[in-house]
Amino acid sequence: MDLNIKENKMSKYQEILDYIKWYQKEYPDKEGNSPTPIFEIMLFEYPNKEMIYGGIPSGLPDTGSRAHMGFYYELDTAIRAMNENWCDIHEGIYYAGFVLCQFPGLYSVVSTNQRIYFLWDKEKEGFFEAEEPKIFEHVAY
Repeated sequence: MDLNIKENKMSKYQEILDYIKWYQKEYPDKEGNSPTPIFEIMLFEYPNKEMIYGGIPSGLPDTGSRAHMGFYYELDTAIRAMNENWCDIHEGIYYAGFVLCQFPGLYSVVSTNQRIYFLWDKEKEGFFEAEEPKIFEHVAY
């Protein structure tokens, strides 16, 4: 597994894999099959606390422009797309984002155990895993 993820960051990766196993066991489809997750890439403009807080009366983070760039069926592929800035998803304006683990259905909610936070690294020209800001603690996408 060649993922550019530091050893101490692997816990978030493993947390998502554990969540997938749990979900597939608890929520099989009508035929009894395990549902297949997708790993969506969502990017936003503002990466730091001062910008995110932005004085929003609702208390929700102001992340500036936001884009749902696409998805993959494999977590490793989604992470590689972030690390390698596939198709220039940075676009010169997105500086942070998530890989979100979702299952089929309406009103899919992604909480902290189902996502990995990334920040843009100018020198490496890619998005790399970082500690998720506390402002997102109670936000589900």
